[in-house]
Amino acid sequence: MRTELYSVAKLPGGADEATGPGTNGSSRLAARREKIVAALRQGMLTKGYAETSLTDLAKRAGMSVSHLLYYYASKDAVLVELCEQFVKRAYADVAKDKDKPPADRIRIIAGNLFVRGAIVRSEFSILRELNALSAHRPEIHKWLRSYGEWVVDYLTDLFEKVPRQPGLGAADAAEIAAALWMGLVNNAEFDATLSDSRAERLFSRTLFSLAGIEPPARARARTAPSRIRVSVRRN
Repeated sequence: MRTELYSVAKLPGGADEATGPGTNGSSRLAARREKIVAALRQGMLTKGYAETSLTDLAKRAGMSVSHLLYYYASKDAVLVELCEQFVKRAYADVAKDKDKPPADRIRIIAGNLFVRGAIVRSEFSILRELNALSAHRPEIHKWLRSYGEWVVDYLTDLFEKVPRQPGLGAADAAEIAAALWMGLVNNAEFDATLSDSRAERLFSRTLFSLAGIEPPARARARTAPSRIRVSVRRN
């Protein structure tokens, strides 16, 4: 596999060497770095990366520009940290359920990606912008490439444990599922009818179909069309 499955330490950069409390000998340092990353996240949500200046970041983080540059050498360095956090959050959110039965894994991954996951719908715009920015930023590209490889590897591992559609290999099923997820993420920005619950339902239904297994009865009940019962009284 291209990326060691289920081990955050195997992702680019290894473990969280500069983001957790107590690292680099100072939880205060980590807290201030986190405030700067949070400031960039908010700036990207409100007006995008290009329009968010160092001055904006410093103001949102409650410090001067020179003080900010003590923690990060540039705005791009903050961007790399933000991207790293995105990838690790999404990775850990799903990988913790890797030992559950395939049907449960499908239900969980569909719910985590679109409804209850570590990355909420409002942050999808950041993910799309990171994709665009990665074209000329090797560090961002490295993180997103690793995330894409992890998604496919995780799904391949899942599809290797199920019957699948006739003639469909696990790797091909994983590529289809990963492409569908990214398509739904992109479409959610422009299609007002694509709610979180609908995206979850479409993704889950497709994964169960690719896997060649029946969804749990409760999931079938949610997606089945409602029927109107008409009672006839006989005299």
